[in-house]
Amino acid sequence: MRPGLAAEPRMQLLVPPSGPLSPGQARSADPCPAGSCIANPAIETITGLPSGTSTPNTVITLRAVHALGLHEVTSGWLIQAARPLTAGQINSARQLAGAAGATVETKSGEVSLPVILNGATAVGLLIALGVLAMTVGLIRSETGSDLRTLAATGASGTTRRTITAATAGGLGLLGAIIGTAIAYVAAIAWYRSSLATTVSHVPAADLVLVLAGLPLAAAIGGWLFAGREPAAIARQPLE
Repeated sequence: MRPGLAAEPRMQLLVPPSGPLSPGQARSADPCPAGSCIANPAIETITGLPSGTSTPNTVITLRAVHALGLHEVTSGWLIQAARPLTAGQINSARQLAGAAGATVETKSGEVSLPVILNGATAVGLLIALGVLAMTVGLIRSETGSDLRTLAATGASGTTRRTITAATAGGLGLLGAIIGTAIAYVAAIAWYRSSLATTVSHVPAADLVLVLAGLPLAAAIGGWLFAGREPAAIARQPLE
């Protein structure tokens, strides 16, 4: 179920030796000896497999089992319930398993990776919008005299709001592009040894949300909160 594993080059399905080499036995010079290794096996990605660490998320076919001389041995059971188990049911199952010398593991209910990515994107957008709002507010305070000049020359509120919205949208687009570029450069530098499996699937929806949603939200916010006509036009405010 691991995305990108099928595209990884030079893969091997290797059975480790069952024990240490006997005296006088030489290790095979073939990096993929027949009978205990399959070079470049056909790999299929199946999204329906579970994603937990102790669940059967990587399986092999019966053909590979026979080719490697393996034998099927039951080592556990996967039990799926129609609804989430209660704490009492889990406790009873553990007591029964413990009495029989077995153990029970239950799904912890951890949040899936797409949910984490979407949440991180939303939080990042909120933080970026907060910083952007402070930046636009600072720019407006520094250009207050220019806005009063525009108002004195007859510029309408729509013109002033358009200027603020364009400024906020431009800053939002610049911040989204720079932030996305830095994030991908950092990811490539960190996962440079496993790029094919880690950065192979681009989160298109999140990128569209950041690159288009952030400038759009900034422009709309700049338009709505651009402020009314300056109260004092004739006099320069005291510094």
